[in-house]
Amino acid sequence: MKTKDILRAIPLGGHGEIGKNSWILESKGEILIINFGMMLPGFDLTGVDLILPSAAYLSENQSQIKGLVLTSAHDDSSGGVFYLLDKVKIPKIWGSKLALEMLKSQIKHITLPECEELEPRKEFNAGEFNILPVRNTSVLSDTYGLYVKHSTGNVLYTGSYKIDQTPLDGNLLDYYTYSKAGEDGVDLLISDSTNIETPGYSQSERSITKKFDEIFKESASRVIIVSYANNLHKFQIIFKSAQKNGKKVFLSGEYLVNKVHTTIDAGFMDCDKKLFVQEKDLEGLKDNEVVILASGKYGGFLSALISIAKQEHPQIKIKPKDIVVISSNPPPGTARILAHTIDQFFVQKVQVIGGRGQGVHASGHAAQEEAKFMLTVAKPRSFAPSHGEERQLVQYGNIAEMIGVSANDIHILKNGDVLELREQVARIANKIPAQSIYYNQAQKLDIDETTMKERMTLSEEGTITIALALDKKRNIIAGPEILAEACSFAKGKDWRAFCLGTIELIKDSIKQAVEREEKEILSLKSIIRDVVNKSVLELINRRPLINVSIQEICQKIEIKK
Repeated sequence: MKTKDILRAIPLGGHGEIGKNSWILESKGEILIINFGMMLPGFDLTGVDLILPSAAYLSENQSQIKGLVLTSAHDDSSGGVFYLLDKVKIPKIWGSKLALEMLKSQIKHITLPECEELEPRKEFNAGEFNILPVRNTSVLSDTYGLYVKHSTGNVLYTGSYKIDQTPLDGNLLDYYTYSKAGEDGVDLLISDSTNIETPGYSQSERSITKKFDEIFKESASRVIIVSYANNLHKFQIIFKSAQKNGKKVFLSGEYLVNKVHTTIDAGFMDCDKKLFVQEKDLEGLKDNEVVILASGKYGGFLSALISIAKQEHPQIKIKPKDIVVISSNPPPGTARILAHTIDQFFVQKVQVIGGRGQGVHASGHAAQEEAKFMLTVAKPRSFAPSHGEERQLVQYGNIAEMIGVSANDIHILKNGDVLELREQVARIANKIPAQSIYYNQAQKLDIDETTMKERMTLSEEGTITIALALDKKRNIIAGPEILAEACSFAKGKDWRAFCLGTIELIKDSIKQAVEREEKEILSLKSIIRDVVNKSVLELINRRPLINVSIQEICQKIEIKK
């Protein structure tokens, strides 16, 4: 297909889901990537740490890539870059200063390409794409929209935003540049749908200040705040309020700690690090002097909250009269899990503060009136709602139609849909592969959707059996063999690699046991079971039934000619 006068806009993620935002703009043999985010998995996805956009299309068209633009340090926008850089050669990254600093702090094993910081209203070129960063307001500092101009069409990409009239860092959303883009011409508007079901306007981040002041002032016990690690403006408010009320703050969660300290070091958070204490210092403080801020692995809040409620958190053990503040909205589909978790806190005589209307959380995304503002000033010829579940994309499309955008020019896209812009008219043309990648961090393993479905059943069915034969000196004379019965995992493409790797681990463990004089059959069975359990646990995060069968050969076997 000739693309001489066509601009193709393709979402790799963020459609039918909240997270892993990524878009491709492609024209005249050049590709511009906008963001490459991540999404946290649901609790039913065994063995998965992150869900990422597919890099397959980019890998196949690597020579056409001009660069990657990161509009925010939020994980929804930039949390998957480590994976992209491992799969695809990116010639250059333009990004907000905070996004680039976060990237440097998180990626240690990969050499970064040339990087350049975005500056508001300062144009730059990536091939024939002319890009103008537009300042946004959000839950963290240094976020941008993009006005991308090209001879084949102009695209306005808002990224995640809300209109905060009293932003914590004093930097207002750039109304002028958004409006000027509308006057200059927007052939396609791509805009955030996450909070479109909320009428009116989103709250300012400052709106939570009063409630946290009240909590800290009145608390006679520990205050434990659980939140997503990306809500950095919120943390600034919490830290200042804690300091004003004579509290010390303990940060729990490696991901959260890295986010906070990187933000402070980059100059986007005003906080005295003397406010923070280490875990060992907590015993020397009174309960009413302690604020604990926690998030889970990769910055999620619900996993941390559940482990705290179950008394399984490695650093936080709940006490009666503690105050737990749930300072985030629950992920889609987890309302029942959250309700059950709150019940567990109540049983332990813990006060829980959280939920809509409680004043401890403000959404970082535009509500309906803010969305109407963006549509009104941008005056797009075509519109693609983005970053939302299906109902949110459709609802934003309905609002656009009410504002005056033609129904034929409103495009509800799925990941991988190719939206072609030709002579200022956009139409869905075809589709590229854009299945989600289920990523296992421990083994740095990409898991496709078919294999993922197989693994979800492994913890509920089947048995893995290890069979081998040993002589008196505990030398292996047959096996090990790994057998799976009624186990769909064994049908997956990873089964052979799993078997080969685990067999070598079993051999090594037996050799080491013999060197330690651990030669009893029962002891060797236990060692092998632990090795296999660990391998399976790393791969699927579950513990299936493991049987170990060892046959002891006491006599020398002679083979007659």
